[in-house]
Amino acid sequence: MKIILSKTIYEVKENIKDVKPGDPVIFINKEGNSITGSIRIREIYCGKKNCTKCPHKIYAYIRYRAGNKVKEKYIGVAR
Repeated sequence: MKIILSKTIYEVKENIKDVKPGDPVIFINKEGNSITGSIRIREIYCGKKNCTKCPHKIYAYIRYRAGNKVKEKYIGVAR
């Protein structure tokens, strides 16, 4: 059995440069429930026609399941 140690959202924000896609994360939602999710790294493009520098930044999100829906929560700039 493989045991994976999860980080809290605060630990992820402090060390955001070290996160990897798929890392497990635990956070508390507005209702006070603990939610388990994983890190997702996304490249966001600006959408301008002649932009040659995209993606400008790479962002980190927590991906988690809420009922039957998969949601994402923004963490910050990853790189």
